[in-house]
Amino acid sequence: MTDSKNLLILDDESSIRESLGVFFEDEGYRVYLAENGEKGLEIFFNTAIDVVITDLRMPVKDGFDVMEAIHSVNPDIQIIVISGIGEKQDIIRALQMGAKDYITKPVTDLEIISHSVRRAFESHALNQENIRYRKALEKSEYHYRTITENIAEGVFTVDENQNITYVNQAFCSIIGYAKQDLLLKTLDQISTPDSFQTIRSQSFSPGKGNVKRFEIELVHQSSNRVNIELACSPVFSHNNRYRGLIALVRDITELTKLRDRFKKFLLRSKKSDQDVVPICASCKNIKITETDWIPIEDHFIDIVFSHGICPDCCKKLYPQFDFSQLDPADP
Repeated sequence: MTDSKNLLILDDESSIRESLGVFFEDEGYRVYLAENGEKGLEIFFNTAIDVVITDLRMPVKDGFDVMEAIHSVNPDIQIIVISGIGEKQDIIRALQMGAKDYITKPVTDLEIISHSVRRAFESHALNQENIRYRKALEKSEYHYRTITENIAEGVFTVDENQNITYVNQAFCSIIGYAKQDLLLKTLDQISTPDSFQTIRSQSFSPGKGNVKRFEIELVHQSSNRVNIELACSPVFSHNNRYRGLIALVRDITELTKLRDRFKKFLLRSKKSDQDVVPICASCKNIKITETDWIPIEDHFIDIVFSHGICPDCCKKLYPQFDFSQLDPADP
């Protein structure tokens, strides 16, 4: 709440103007006085005024001119109209123009106008607090968007109806959609059926701060599937009602391919281990059991061997001979 208590009083009757000024100064307000609308507006635009009390019928500029000028630049300023018994249309017009209250002269009980002024200052303080809160939210949202737009990971949010409400550029790049197109879609439209059920089971359960990490598949704009790691947190209202979720996305498509290749390598390695045959480094006998070793010729007894020499060895043994002239079909 603001501690400012600046009150501007406009009235062309000096007795009313002065008596109200003294009364509200005694009430603890900082009071500014003006005898017409022109003087009043000059004070308003050069002073941090919080609440205005104005007569309607004044020379130079009347109360309607004052209200229009003030609310054109700051519609949140609280204005109380205090005027003689006039036309009903004047009261309606003043209230339609944003007057906080309308008090008729003569004011026989100052407590009436004092109560109206107190309420006006309370409204003003609330408005100022809301403005500060709104600015803080806007600043926080700006920093949040700045961060999310510049990180490498994808970010998206959805509401309680699965509508996508925000995406950063990294997420758009991951699944190949333009931002404006994604904001027209729902979460199930960019997920495989199994993946969407995984998201539901993992993230749509109550529990604030319940961040879950899991791997799913999203559907790329090209209809290809994209493997991603999802870290998401559900958002709940004060009465524990689901309001949506915010998710951090990492593309693990290449990592998934590498893991699959590694699994295949391990399977091959396991199979290769089963086919290993121990051979003695000295005599070249082959181990059959823990205690039995046999000559290599006996191990391969069912295989017919013939002797020959490979082309590389020929070149090493006979470098002077041009083997390129030989016909491969020659014996």
